[in-house]
Amino acid sequence: MKIFLSSTYEDLKEHRAKAAQAIERLGQQGIRMEIFDTRSDEAADVCLEEIESADAFLGIYAHRYGYVRADSAISITEREFDFAQEKRKLAFCFRSDQCFRRLDYTL
Repeated sequence: MKIFLSSTYEDLKEHRAKAAQAIERLGQQGIRMEIFDTRSDEAADVCLEEIESADAFLGIYAHRYGYVRADSAISITEREFDFAQEKRKLAFCFRSDQCFRRLDYTL
């Protein structure tokens, strides 16, 4: 199963890494922007392509909204979520408190 991992990046690096490790421990394939940053396409567009090919969507959200491109009214992170919903992807979304202490990646 391919699982796309979505969140803001700078503030949730540690959480993204732990979520990716949990996905791999389950024997699943994690898809996240860190592993395809060498592609020449626009990163946000590549994310949508990857979401479309994924079997599931994992969103981690905290207090940051994310980057908003000049040609958009919403953040890339919200766009990823909306696109996953539009494509009817199986979605698992987690919201953290501001201290980031309540996310548990033990599966």
